[in-house]
Amino acid sequence: MGVTRDAALERPPLPYRRRLRRAAYHGLARAVLAAVRLLPAPAGRRLCRGLARAALSWRSRERDVARANLRLVFPGLAPPAREALLSRAAGALGENAYDALTLDRWRRDGYRDVADDGAVAALRGLLAEGRGALILTGHFGCWELLGGYLADRLGGLTVVTGTIRNPPVDRLVNGWRRRAGMTPVPRDGDQRPLLRALRAGGAVAVLLDQNTRVGSRDVPFCGVDAPTPAGFARLALRTGTPILPVAIGRRGRGHALTHLPPLRPGAAAGEDAVDGLLREANAALETLLRRNPPEWVWFHRRWPGVAAAQDLD
Repeated sequence: MGVTRDAALERPPLPYRRRLRRAAYHGLARAVLAAVRLLPAPAGRRLCRGLARAALSWRSRERDVARANLRLVFPGLAPPAREALLSRAAGALGENAYDALTLDRWRRDGYRDVADDGAVAALRGLLAEGRGALILTGHFGCWELLGGYLADRLGGLTVVTGTIRNPPVDRLVNGWRRRAGMTPVPRDGDQRPLLRALRAGGAVAVLLDQNTRVGSRDVPFCGVDAPTPAGFARLALRTGTPILPVAIGRRGRGHALTHLPPLRPGAAAGEDAVDGLLREANAALETLLRRNPPEWVWFHRRWPGVAAAQDLD
């Protein structure tokens, strides 16, 4: 559940230095966004790819986390090959960041460089069943572009999002999501907006591949237990809503969607049913990850028990 309005009003004002820092970050974010949007796509992607790879060399903590994650998922891959994959992942993250920052441009162009393997048709078929549709995805490729594309093709999309701890920047990011037809719902809030969207016959997208502060269950992901948000499974079981796993990845100058067969929650209830559905969801996400490993966000501490220590190979 989220914080009530009364509780929020009782919070003491932020210290002056923190308010000043937030204002500075907001101004910087707006300046970077304006500058990036002026660049043609090839130059913008080159710049963001270079910045991401430079950040990989500067940020030792994230680099060590990524190395530990890669070692866990690809234990048979030689260390030089894992380092090459890590460099590709950083470059892809930079290019996808540029495309996310220019989401308005993609929308104006009608998403003409986004290919679809039939995911939209599959979603429309699920929506026709009358229970709405849950879109299971993760931090694959340009996930903001995936949301904009699906919102455009489906006539709207509710998306469960994290909250940026700088309210002006959070409003800035959610502003471009709303312009693209997405309705953001904070993941640490209640499920009523999601229930309303599903009962109205709409689609709800959930990114389920990160370790967050919401209530989670430990279920396997890539063979190792990982905290996985349980609210997703409880919502699906409560409503009987079908689930379509979807991801997006780079293809040439554009992007392409890929999807897997739908998951269907059973009639059972209780924590065993929640764990069972979460196992199916994580298995689908693992399949999507292994199809395109350079475009997953390896820099996140997905498995708390995996030490982000020096590579021992």
